[in-house]
Amino acid sequence: MTVLEFIRQHPAQAVDVISSEGCGHVTPKRSLALARDRPEGMELLDWTVCHSSFSGGAWHVLAVAPAMEQGPELKLAMA
Repeated sequence: MTVLEFIRQHPAQAVDVISSEGCGHVTPKRSLALARDRPEGMELLDWTVCHSSFSGGAWHVLAVAPAMEQGPELKLAMA
């Protein structure tokens, strides 16, 4: 599930997103807006949710970057 899908399943609730890129806080008002629209320039919304918990009136989400497309297999050469 992506961060955007998670937000759409929990509209009108605050969501704290923790990732290798840093932390972000989505307010309940912003969560409702994201549930309706897809803003440009928010790549974090495409990240995958690894873990989530609810406490203190907000969701806390751990997210990881989407897996990169695999190209041809790399081979290591021994010198």
